[in-house]
Amino acid sequence: MKTEEVLADLTALQQALAGHVGWLQRWYQAVLHHGRIPDPASAVCPIAQWHGKAAHGPMGECGAFAAVEHEHNFVHAMASQITERAAAGHKVTTSDFEALMSSSLTFGTAAQELEREVWKNLATLDPLTGLSNRQLMMTQLVRERDRAIRQKDPLCVALVDIDHFKSINDRFGHQFGDDVLRAVAGALNGTVRPYDIVYRFGGEEFLLCLPGSSLDNAVQALERVRHAIASLSLSAEDGEKLTVTATFGVAALGADISVEDSIKFADRALYQGKAAGRDRVVAYSGE
Repeated sequence: MKTEEVLADLTALQQALAGHVGWLQRWYQAVLHHGRIPDPASAVCPIAQWHGKAAHGPMGECGAFAAVEHEHNFVHAMASQITERAAAGHKVTTSDFEALMSSSLTFGTAAQELEREVWKNLATLDPLTGLSNRQLMMTQLVRERDRAIRQKDPLCVALVDIDHFKSINDRFGHQFGDDVLRAVAGALNGTVRPYDIVYRFGGEEFLLCLPGSSLDNAVQALERVRHAIASLSLSAEDGEKLTVTATFGVAALGADISVEDSIKFADRALYQGKAAGRDRVVAYSGE
């Protein structure tokens, strides 16, 4: 979930909600107040257009999104029923209006719930890379460890550190350093398996949760990720091409190893990899 994209969707939702209120007012003036059939142009509500775009973005993945769409469709379905009765010459009553207002309030509540869910999700995201941050990481790692213990599945965590990142910042500037972080985050996310989880651990470090992976399998998977990072095509502002590499340390996580210890062991393996020359994957051996 990209922070900038989500914020843009939130802004678009606020604008669409304002448009929905405007549509409701025009509908009310036409049908309930004047007894007219609404002009088709005034019947268009921007929420429907917002639905179509947001459904394919990060907000469409939120649990509350479906409820917003359902409740909004219900409001329009009820308005259409009242419009059809008015067109047939039937009187539109106060109870009709109250029922419509009740459904519209329910829709507004659903929209507020979606906004709360989105803001909660944003609080657990790293704004630069769009990855989950450390605030969410520990909770999910404990949950994955408990699941692995119950199902007797292997589980590993890996720390990833971009090699010589300080020199990249010093030589090309922090803006390009941010570009490198985003590119590496994209390579990590694009190479791991769908059920692996990538976190921004801090600075130039990332943490990977690898469910169902033994140490040997994790090393093989991380080698693919390492090659993906080394294959990135990056150009500085002056056009100079830059090759970026990363060092990986991986450790097992299980019934006899706490989440904190597993991260500590992965960190030890990471520094062994750095001491050995960087751009490699090292598994914690327990020594």
